[in-house]
Amino acid sequence: MYGSRAKIAFMLPSSCTVFEQEFLAMTAGLDGVIGIPARLLIEDTDVAGLSAMNDGIDLAARQLATTAPDVVVYMCTSGSFKDGQDGNEGIKDRLRDITGCARVTTTSEAVVEAMHALGLRRVVMLTPYDEDITRREIDFLGHHGVAVKDHHYRDIEDNLDRGSIPPQDSLRHALDLDHVSADAVFLSCANVPAIQVIETLEEHTGKPVVTSSQATVWKSLRLAGVDDAIAGYGALPRDF
Repeated sequence: MYGSRAKIAFMLPSSCTVFEQEFLAMTAGLDGVIGIPARLLIEDTDVAGLSAMNDGIDLAARQLATTAPDVVVYMCTSGSFKDGQDGNEGIKDRLRDITGCARVTTTSEAVVEAMHALGLRRVVMLTPYDEDITRREIDFLGHHGVAVKDHHYRDIEDNLDRGSIPPQDSLRHALDLDHVSADAVFLSCANVPAIQVIETLEEHTGKPVVTSSQATVWKSLRLAGVDDAIAGYGALPRDF
């Protein structure tokens, strides 16, 4: 039965074309686990555009509440870290209040918890964001005890362009980062295809890889009580 094991409800930016596909790929072998989406209208990907998008959180939460979800997720990395930890917690409070669901998370929280589960303290990071948003992410991770030792921001403004980035392109940029002194590689943004290259990147660097989509799926499943090992997407969903 669809959703008999877990109904994971998530809201995501309206022009996101990647996360749903990566969620389906990672949960394909989990009978009874489904994802239920609602979309937040986004027109610009800068801080102002993300703030405008977040005006739609309440409506999306009310829609998701009608599905009686087991877990509710705010699925946007930059939208959840842009205002720091207080902003992230504020989003979670809104989700709890409106949906009545106690188990809520955000992509930024999932990324941090994935890094802590893996014991990471130093990472290199690749983002599609502009400099301002990338700096906010570095500060957010630093607040949670994770230092970004090297990074590259690609300054891709259009969200559809982000969703069209070939995974091998992200692999190439990630390998150019100075990962020698880092514990892991982090590929930020769940609207950039990345799960296809996680294991290749881990093989090349000898270090774990965290991506926004992978961490969000992992955290959502664990919140729902689904602790199956998932192979093919790196150490995180396989071993933790």
